[in-house]
Amino acid sequence: MPYSYLHHIVKDTKRRIENQSIPYEEEYRLQLKHLRCKERDIIKETFLQQEWNIGSAHVLAMLQDAGILTASEFILSLACAELTQQIMNDLLETEHTLLAHLVKFAFKDNHLSLTLTKVLQESFSGLLNDLKDNPNVIPCNYLIELKVHLPSEEHALVCNEHLRLLLTDPEQSGSLDEAIREQDRWRIEMEEVKDTILGSILLEILPNGTCLLTVLKKMLDSCGIISLKYALHLMRALSKRVGDDNGCVRAIKDWIKTLFTETVATGLTSKMQVMLLFAREICTANQNILGSYSAWYKQTIGEMKYGGIKKDQFIRMLEMLSAILPFETSLEVLKVQSTIGISAPIRCNEYVLNYKQLCRARIAELHTLYTQVDANGSIIIDE
Repeated sequence: MPYSYLHHIVKDTKRRIENQSIPYEEEYRLQLKHLRCKERDIIKETFLQQEWNIGSAHVLAMLQDAGILTASEFILSLACAELTQQIMNDLLETEHTLLAHLVKFAFKDNHLSLTLTKVLQESFSGLLNDLKDNPNVIPCNYLIELKVHLPSEEHALVCNEHLRLLLTDPEQSGSLDEAIREQDRWRIEMEEVKDTILGSILLEILPNGTCLLTVLKKMLDSCGIISLKYALHLMRALSKRVGDDNGCVRAIKDWIKTLFTETVATGLTSKMQVMLLFAREICTANQNILGSYSAWYKQTIGEMKYGGIKKDQFIRMLEMLSAILPFETSLEVLKVQSTIGISAPIRCNEYVLNYKQLCRARIAELHTLYTQVDANGSIIIDE
């Protein structure tokens, strides 16, 4: 190839890196594919020496298509972690063939794939955090875009990694007490992001069938970090999605029953809190699964003495329910718990009466708190 012609391609490459839309793209692609080995190396070095710019991602996609430079080669050649993440952010927004290539390379069995896996994890984690602050921080849901370019198994692995990152974010891992207190507010917040990019990504990473139950059970049993806000939201989304899937409905029912059995057996307040949190979320999402919260509470707590529960276990259950009351902020929930009858074993009525009295006291306390309004008309709740 004459030097002048190669010089023209080099110049054109630089121009395309600096601009988002340059004409005669097909001609440029054809020129790239007909380059000889040394000429390809020159174009490759030209790209590597340029600063990342507005047209870089698209040029890299064309170079990868021509077999000159792949996205994995380019990312692994970068020495600056900050620049790497800046470039990864661009690839999450556009040129998803490059992102798909990176995912495929990350799943290969070699030492370089481990490095790339870490880059992807940091990129996904950073973006999820950004989306929590601004649910539309990127223009599209790249997980949907990746479906076109990835086998279903690899796409599922990417979604599962997002699920893991979402649920194990240490900055979102509040206590069970906080979850009891904030559940209603969290639900409203998550409804507000339903039609955003974040909402779309959350639906995309929601596992099918009973897989979410398996993930949640494992995480909750391990007592490790878990973002209850997003765990509850995903359970709500699953409850809405089940439809006529009787197997999934049965699995959800069985899981809540298991949580009740474990609560009785262990006497752990944390088990009681987990059961109440998820039962409430399921009941508000789809009453075809557990019924209304009042119906579930009556059957589960109100009639627990008929399930073979011992006297000391019955007393412990009421003690745990009482211990949770200071964190309850839902008048609707408290109304259910203060009015639904609880059948008691012999000589246990006083425990039931005491619990009901505590429920009514908490309702009165909340009524007082909710009527304390500032000058702007905002409700003040003192913790």
